[in-house]
Amino acid sequence: MGRARAALSQFRRATKRAFKLPGPTMNMPSLRTACIAAATLVCARSARPQDSAQYPSVLSYRTVRVADGVYAFITPEERSGFQAGNSIVVIGEESVLVFDTGNIPGATRRQIAEIRKLTSRPVRYVVNSHWHPDHNLGNAEYRAAFPGVVVIGTSATRTGILERPPGYFDQIRGYAPTDSLMKVRLSTGRMRDSSPMPDNVRHMWSMITRDYDEFAPEVLKAIPSPPDLVFDDSLTISLGKRVVKIVSPGRGNTEGDAIAVIPDANVVLTGDLVTVPCPFPSTAYFKDWIAALDRLKSLNATSIVPGHGDVQADYHYVDLVRDLLVFTRNEARAAVRDGVPLDTLQRKIDFSPFIMRFAGGDLVRTDAFASFYSTPAVQRAYEEAKFESQGALPKKK
Repeated sequence: MGRARAALSQFRRATKRAFKLPGPTMNMPSLRTACIAAATLVCARSARPQDSAQYPSVLSYRTVRVADGVYAFITPEERSGFQAGNSIVVIGEESVLVFDTGNIPGATRRQIAEIRKLTSRPVRYVVNSHWHPDHNLGNAEYRAAFPGVVVIGTSATRTGILERPPGYFDQIRGYAPTDSLMKVRLSTGRMRDSSPMPDNVRHMWSMITRDYDEFAPEVLKAIPSPPDLVFDDSLTISLGKRVVKIVSPGRGNTEGDAIAVIPDANVVLTGDLVTVPCPFPSTAYFKDWIAALDRLKSLNATSIVPGHGDVQADYHYVDLVRDLLVFTRNEARAAVRDGVPLDTLQRKIDFSPFIMRFAGGDLVRTDAFASFYSTPAVQRAYEEAKFESQGALPKKK
């Protein structure tokens, strides 16, 4: 939720061209939707097409052993916006803690079944890293499976979970007409001007429509369930001899993120402070986010589990994310200082070196960067730069 806000205008223009839609085509400014399609129309002939069937179902996940008694349920890499975040299981001598719960009830139930195969100990704690629905709509499944489980989060996370889901569900439902129109074009193999559909457009739209078909019916069954226990600094949870330290670095990717540190395994769980294939900045506070990454690095963990994407064995990717955030912040500050308008900055800022570092020429990752990072990041960093002299950044609405 929130990743497609600034990419929406680009998506609307592309959708109008493809489907002959009059006026605004949809009202979903916050949904992390398939805005990837818009970028595809721009770069449709710039990369070799791939078979969308090779990408795993958005309902799937991989179970990865991170350390002794620490397992990560790694979801497919973000590509269309219709996906869940990673979930991590920490097994102690007496009980179990789960960090983030996803947003696909069926997948969460399968993960709970896996936990029961891994250990007979109960899940007593669930921690939500932040309020984005793809990290916490599975809370209700854990409450049903483990009566008495305590759900933990920051005050900002609790507020977000109480307030945001109705709009999130409305946006998912509201995407259905666009999904239907994409399917019409796919069935004919033609664009609105009757020209043959480029291979890369067909690839991306096939993946988007498949993801939506799988994702929407599942997610719309989810029941929001906010934290019981709220903290805004740090909290130490005992699972027996093993302890888990829950820390809030403050504002970062959202108004109040939380990370988890497992000292005896030297593992850190980041939530969306770190995400693969690129950062998701639509609700971010750049200055604080950079500081939070510095705090992450000071932990010297040997395994970093991001909110999306594969487990990292070192801080190389974290450094890459930090470099990108610093570049974006500095460019925005310079633009504000020099009186450059936001739309001019959006046209002139050059992310191409970072796109290559993050995407390496991969079509899907390149479109993910364009859809999920470029436009929302510039707008958010520009807003922050404008308000820095006042000492405050307005909350994201």
